[in-house]
Amino acid sequence: MKSKPCTALLTILLVAALLSAGCSLLTPGPQSKTRFFMLNSLSASGKPAEPLASLPQVAVGIGPIRLPEYLDRRDIIVRTSRNEFELAELNQWAEPLGDTFARVLSDNLSILLGSEKVVAFPWRSSIPVDYQVVMQVLQLDGLPGKTVVLRARWQIFSGDGKRLLEYSYSIYEEKVEGQTIDALVTTESRAAESLSREIAAAIARLAK
Repeated sequence: MKSKPCTALLTILLVAALLSAGCSLLTPGPQSKTRFFMLNSLSASGKPAEPLASLPQVAVGIGPIRLPEYLDRRDIIVRTSRNEFELAELNQWAEPLGDTFARVLSDNLSILLGSEKVVAFPWRSSIPVDYQVVMQVLQLDGLPGKTVVLRARWQIFSGDGKRLLEYSYSIYEEKVEGQTIDALVTTESRAAESLSREIAAAIARLAK
């Protein structure tokens, strides 16, 4: 009989501990802070990139670029299975992913084509372009320590947008060398670089 008060006390303490733990999980502690990430272009690698062509006279317009709704958010998406995704808590894009992707693609093409005449959509009608790159990103996600997949449909039009000059469906898979969100974003940047190289090669062929 004397053990009942002790049992009741232990039960109360256990419940209190569980409630306390639950609160700490739901409410990040003061030491937790949001981390912000951006895709990086070739210019941010610190190493000189070898141009695929020297076309300083060629002007290229990038966009519009469309992203699926699941990517059109500030929180970074992690694919945990074929059908399941999670938000990487306290890890966000520093700017909308569509803006980041367009900026990186523009910067990469400028380097790869040796041209400073690369502009992102929307550009002024007074700015003439020779080629317009339109793109629909279908997938850009992955899991730290696993693989990043980038799938995209893209077209190259004449500068006036009236003639379709090139069309492609591209898939890139890149191994994520690390277990962190930073490693994931770095790999996504590498996939964007591979896509940039394919598009730059197509523009170089058209410009011959």
